[in-house]
Amino acid sequence: MSSLQPTAGHDAAITAPAVPLVPEAPPARCKNCDAVLLGRYCSNCSQPADVHVPTTMELIHELMEGLTHSDSRLWRTLTCLAFKPGKLTLEFVAGRRVAYLPPFRLYLVLSVLFFLLASFSHTSGEFIRFDDTVSAPASDPGHCDKIHFEGFLGAPRLSQRLIHACKEIVQDNGANLMHVALGTMSKAMFIFLPLVAFLHMLMYWRPRYRYAEHLLFFVHLHAFYFEAALLLLLAIDAAHAWPKLQGVVDTLQTLLGWVVSIYTVIAVRRVFAKSWKGAFAKSLALFFVYVGVFAITVGGVFVYALLQL
Repeated sequence: MSSLQPTAGHDAAITAPAVPLVPEAPPARCKNCDAVLLGRYCSNCSQPADVHVPTTMELIHELMEGLTHSDSRLWRTLTCLAFKPGKLTLEFVAGRRVAYLPPFRLYLVLSVLFFLLASFSHTSGEFIRFDDTVSAPASDPGHCDKIHFEGFLGAPRLSQRLIHACKEIVQDNGANLMHVALGTMSKAMFIFLPLVAFLHMLMYWRPRYRYAEHLLFFVHLHAFYFEAALLLLLAIDAAHAWPKLQGVVDTLQTLLGWVVSIYTVIAVRRVFAKSWKGAFAKSLALFFVYVGVFAITVGGVFVYALLQL
């Protein structure tokens, strides 16, 4: 009768000490939205997994890469805006949007650059100039005391504020008035653009376009206007530094006036699918509406700026 004997392997398995289990490390999480990271980028918010405070060289490299490689949308958008009137609006409406900057971001970038440059431009300090050799009494602050209003409520207080504003303008040739007006104008454009877009929509009944399409059209159109105005401001400041360039600036100013007019007609023709005759007629009507609303807006901005001095 044979007895069962344990094998060497079975005995070793019984007597071997248990290996302690190492606790698993907690999964890495996104620092932005706290989602579990499964790769180099967060699947929830797309932020990179490797987030750290960059060095100066890394910031410079990121800037250069953003300007030249990774965000080529900026240059593609500016080029399309400058040389293909109305195309950005058509591309956005058609759903082809990834290749270009969003309309309102483009508008904000160019408008901020324009108003920033305009506030530092030498022209902002020469808005009103009194020539003492020609009209010395005009530069005398004492003449501002003659301003007065009668016949309606609040006239004395308004007169005092306008007298004070008049003296401020005389003292600095309107530099402070221009700075306040520029700061106010940048905000007033957010009322001006939707209003002009609404009035433009009323010109089109057949075919009828949605209000959003008109608003997008004017956002892109004004982005081009800011682009042209930036070029003109840079040229004016260059001529101020080198007076020999004044003739070039005068030519450029005339040329840009024609370019802006032709650009607008082509943009209307391309976006709203009219004949050249219809595009010209609509653009002419738009010109009168635009000038009228713009004049009211500028007048309101300067009245507000006067009362802030």
